[in-house]
This record gives sequence, C-alpha cells and structure tokens, in this order.
Amino acid sequence: MKKTAWFTSSTIAGVLLASSAFAAPVPENPKHQTPQGLYVTAKEAAEMIKKDPSVILVDVRTPEEWQFVGHTDVAQIMIPSVTFNYKKLDTKKPRYQPVPNSNFISELEDKAADLDADEDSTYIIMCRSGSSRSQPAAKMLDQYGYENVYIMVDGFEGKKTKTGDKKGFRLENGWKNSGEPWTYDITESNVYFVK
Repeated sequence: MKKTAWFTSSTIAGVLLASSAFAAPVPENPKHQTPQGLYVTAKEAAEMIKKDPSVILVDVRTPEEWQFVGHTDVAQIMIPSVTFNYKKLDTKKPRYQPVPNSNFISELEDKAADLDADEDSTYIIMCRSGSSRSQPAAKMLDQYGYENVYIMVDGFEGKKTKTGDKKGFRLENGWKNSGEPWTYDITESNVYFVK
C-alpha cells in the first residue's frame, strides 16, 4: 500500500542513510547494478543496522544454504528470491536449474508488515556473494516502489581467494568473514517455511 504523505520518518531515515558514509563502490558489471544504486559491504551493513535498528536485513539465499552454510540472526527476513528445480540442470552453469520465487514480493511484504515496515523502509539484501540473487530481488522491489534498497556487495560468504592453499574458497569479506555473528542453528522465529 502506497503512503500519501510526502515524507515519513522511514523515508527521512533512508535519505540520511543513503547520504551517509555507507557507500560501497558501484559494481563494475552492469548485471550486478540495481535501479536504486545503493551498495554496502557486509561491515557497512552491520554498522547501518547498529546505528538504525529499523534497517531490515533480508537474506535471499535458500533454506539449504541457511542450514548448511550458515546464516545470521541479524537478518529479520529470510525469503529465497530463487529456488532450484532438482529435476533439471542449468544449461549455463554446473548446478540445478534456478527458478525465481514467484511469491517473493508478497512474502516479503507480509514479513515487513510484521515488522511495521513498508516500501518506505530501508532494506539491505544479502545473497551468497552479492550479485546474482540480490540484484534481481532489488529490481523486483524497485518495480513495487521500494527505493531504499541496498545490496550487500560481498554477500554472506564473500569473494573467492585467488592465491594460496585456500585458493577458490570464499574467505574474503562477506558477512561470514566480517566478525559479525552467524550460526548454523535454525530457529523457528525467522526462517522461511514453504507454504
């Protein structure tokens, strides 16, 4: 539901946050850029949330990732933007066929309403590495009037190391490597259940 007021406290907070020191570089790849043009690192996201508890961290990875790779209880909303069809392989990558979650917006709006949030609130979208699922989620949200949507450019797991005996492991940056809290333990209070 759109508000008719020009400015709300959430809008003002979003504008102040957007003009603050939180500004990761714009991703070089145009496919990773969003209509909102708002980007933060995992460390910046944690600082934003500490400074303004009304900022909502949205984890758009899959339930399998939350359970086996880990997640943070700081994320108030956990909804996959993409699921996977376990009957087909992707024709472009060696993985299962990705399928967009057609209920993503409605499910996010339901969870946001539970938090007294709406399209004027500030959101930070987090996926695995900061692009392939966060960007489409931000794009969908933009189509529904969500303007204060940041992308966590290094995601939950961070980037792959390029050298050394840990080459190829996701150990650079990201929430998991930032020193911020995370766990493998799934709790009923904030995880996603298939409807």
